[in-house]
Amino acid sequence: MPAFISASGETPSRFKTLVIASQKNKITYFIARDKSLELGDADPLYDVDSQVNQAVADLVTGVGVSSSQVLGNFGIKYLFLSQPIDQDLVRTIDGIGGFTRSSATRDGISWKITNARTRISMTFADASTLEVSSGDIGAKTIAPSKGTLVIAEKFDGKWKLLFNGRSLPIEKSPEGYPAFSIPEKGVIQIFHDGTQRRALISLQAIVIITLIVLAAPRGRRRREVPLEELA
Repeated sequence: MPAFISASGETPSRFKTLVIASQKNKITYFIARDKSLELGDADPLYDVDSQVNQAVADLVTGVGVSSSQVLGNFGIKYLFLSQPIDQDLVRTIDGIGGFTRSSATRDGISWKITNARTRISMTFADASTLEVSSGDIGAKTIAPSKGTLVIAEKFDGKWKLLFNGRSLPIEKSPEGYPAFSIPEKGVIQIFHDGTQRRALISLQAIVIITLIVLAAPRGRRRREVPLEELA
């Protein structure tokens, strides 16, 4: 991907990029992020949100007038079409609306998605929004007033939010993403609780190691060795 797209994903906004490849009459896609998944991270790549799947399908068939909005709500800022280029698909994306051509290189063509949401954002009663900077393991900021905080990821109940030190219940945004209702101005801290996943992986590792040890050949005990061999 172009360097400016990769750099965008590494900013505190944590934007994502939709990469589409067309070859042999088959179209595939994946969502590129700022880094690979690590132990305890949310699992956003398995069973991608159905709305995103449908938005991509509508986009490539030319019927997705709302595809840019759906993808933008999922925190996808760029669309990158890699080589070999399908010119029919290029014309479809150019004409569907919500996608602005950013660059065209020997590696492919990229578009910027209009009004893409950052990974974490807040929406207020007057419809204004606030971008919330996101680090590798979470985010911490001050909410300026009452509003709704949305995490542009597949819904997962393990997302946690502390407001002035107390936990707030998780909700679903209208798009189906994790959300929290912020009651007033205050300090918010967001993180993903991967304790259960780490414990399960550790248990699996212990079981595998135990099975390997039990299956390994063992030497004979001293009392099982004939006296002639001991001599």
